[in-house]
Amino acid sequence: MLVAPLNWGLGHATRCIPIIHGLLEQNCQVIIGANGKAGKLLQQEFPHLPYVETPGSEIRYSQNKIFFSLLLLWQMPRFLKQIRAEKNWLKQQITEWNLDAVISDNRYGLTNPGIRSVLITHQLLIKTGQGILLDRWIQQIGYWLLNKFDEVWVPDYQGVWALAGELSNPKKLPITPIRYIGMLNRFTTKRNVARVATDAHLLFLVSGPEPQREIFETLIVQSLPNFTGSCTLIKGKPESASLENFSSSEKLALLYGKPDVKIFEHLDSNALSLEIEKASLIICRSGYTSLMELLPQHKKLVLVPTPGQPEQEYLAQYCQQKGWAPYLTQEYFSIEKANQLADAFSYQQYTPSTLLLQPILEEWVNSLSGKNS
Repeated sequence: MLVAPLNWGLGHATRCIPIIHGLLEQNCQVIIGANGKAGKLLQQEFPHLPYVETPGSEIRYSQNKIFFSLLLLWQMPRFLKQIRAEKNWLKQQITEWNLDAVISDNRYGLTNPGIRSVLITHQLLIKTGQGILLDRWIQQIGYWLLNKFDEVWVPDYQGVWALAGELSNPKKLPITPIRYIGMLNRFTTKRNVARVATDAHLLFLVSGPEPQREIFETLIVQSLPNFTGSCTLIKGKPESASLENFSSSEKLALLYGKPDVKIFEHLDSNALSLEIEKASLIICRSGYTSLMELLPQHKKLVLVPTPGQPEQEYLAQYCQQKGWAPYLTQEYFSIEKANQLADAFSYQQYTPSTLLLQPILEEWVNSLSGKNS
């Protein structure tokens, strides 16, 4: 079967990692379909699995949040063209690989009547930042696309532990069957056995589309001279990753006298898990996958939503309201302000206990023979 995430940021790819592991545990033959940064990341995580290049280009966000929605609307024809390209591409892959199923993450074109198709998304309601009327219009278009799939898997819970709030739990659901599969987390949660974090060790996770990824990285580096502790900066660039970018770390040491700074272009899941474990505070974007992976680790977070990205702004506000993590706007970001915010915030742990993914995967795999016999 094919597993294919969208290449809009790294989150769609990283949350496919536990899906792929779960399928492999069910003795499924998995083919990875991806492109760009998402493809590089999954190839590094699963070098032994077949890999095919998918069509599509990465979305680009405006540096000015005022033009965010206009830029997205301008790219809508490209999005629709990509859906058509994905449908034609999938027909070829079905023949070439004798596929019986496809699980795609936000790739709305990867559905075909000849095979079982599942779409993963937490965006049953999309926040445009332009009011409820446009939100509902986009939702109708989304549901028209979702209803072409056999099932939609929502990586979230219903009820009090719904991490995406009304994004994943809207009042109206699509016609196609919906399964809430809980958190997709590539890390082993260490709730009660986590090692004590190093004092004043910060972990910066920089991610998302350009140019905002680079802008955020620059703000962090410019703020480092006033920080006296140790820190690790992970740039979120798997396409240029090496084990460790000592040249960047040494450059900071020479410029600012910061010998306790480590910089990585990218880390695989195991190495990143170790960095999370030793952090006393994590500063990151409020992307949904980041929240899924980090909140269950019970680490202090400060969220810095991508400017003008309505979903991240909503999730940051929602997490602060629930007491899970405070947020700081990028416009006013500094390490000092982030530390002060974390010290003053009364953190409430995110502790959903139900594990849903593995039984759902097992049931779904067992049902494949019925659809494709």
